[in-house]
Amino acid sequence: MFAENQKISVRQLESMLLLYFFSTAVLFLPSEVAVIAGNSCWIVTIIWGIIISLTAVFLVYLGKKHPTYTAVEWYENAFGRAIGTVFSFGLGAKLIFDGALELRLFCDVISSSMLPRTPLWLLVVLVLILCGLAAGQGSECSARAAEILFFVVFVPLVVVLIFVAISTGYSRVLPIQIPNVKNIWGSVGFFGPLFQGLVILLFIFPYLEKRSHSGRRIWVTCMVATVAIAVLVFLSLAVYGTEVLSTKLLPTLQMMERVSFSGIFLGRQDLFLLWIWMVTVFLYVSGLLFFGTDLCTRIFRSKAQKRNGWLFLLIPLLFIVALLPPDMASAYWLRVRVSPWLNGVFLLVLPFVALCFDAIKRRSRYE
Repeated sequence: MFAENQKISVRQLESMLLLYFFSTAVLFLPSEVAVIAGNSCWIVTIIWGIIISLTAVFLVYLGKKHPTYTAVEWYENAFGRAIGTVFSFGLGAKLIFDGALELRLFCDVISSSMLPRTPLWLLVVLVLILCGLAAGQGSECSARAAEILFFVVFVPLVVVLIFVAISTGYSRVLPIQIPNVKNIWGSVGFFGPLFQGLVILLFIFPYLEKRSHSGRRIWVTCMVATVAIAVLVFLSLAVYGTEVLSTKLLPTLQMMERVSFSGIFLGRQDLFLLWIWMVTVFLYVSGLLFFGTDLCTRIFRSKAQKRNGWLFLLIPLLFIVALLPPDMASAYWLRVRVSPWLNGVFLLVLPFVALCFDAIKRRSRYE
């Protein structure tokens, strides 16, 4: 049904981006930033959110230059077929790395909190099967799912956060501190995973129905996500204070246990929050699988109708990489150390260089 129409709307793209921001990184983020920046952790979150938003606007500007291009065509246009193909394979490796570690951390959290007797590999297999089925239906499947789940996820989340805010004192937030450059730069590894959802902007423009005002709308979407994540960090700081927050493993989940809606809404808000991350991980991994198949199709110039055949390569690769780290801590620190470098290269450096080469070629044609 979906495969016949691969086009998505800007509104659906906004929903996908917004849900991608609420990845497993937000589970750990408040305590991570508190260790680096202390009471200024929520201000650091806002600063990095603005940087992420500016990066998104830059990638939208890049996409509008050649709406039929994905990253594969940009690399080949800028660097030639041979070098461009090498960079395309590098981007494919980034998709596998991001998706596998997101999946691994999610399954580790689910295993420890909900299904301690279920083998980890079985959880990974089940999630990958579901994501593969969604990816096989095309981009519109994930886009429509994100559009529907946006309301199911964020309306209850806002209600829970309002009650957390009402039941919290704010003396632990004081005194308000202004972060310095060391605090901001030192937290780059923890905010790196929040950038990874922007990779969709390297592929999405050939599938976008209408591109008018997309830059402004995506900027607003990223800023809304920034505010939401900053509120989570701020409330975590208000609930626990810097010293206690720095020692929490999953502060966002534990913070939700402060309020109860038994018999009215739900009894355990921590499980509700885990359900939110189930949704975001499902959408994110299925999106990476789809764009991974698109990447392979464009690199090898194969027919679009055979795109889904690449899933039989990508799904086993994600499974293998997801199970390579021996434990959750190893997977977590691997992502913290590697993710900022991959994002810097594929979301900033290569797009900027490709844009410069494109501008030079355009000028040479006019001359």
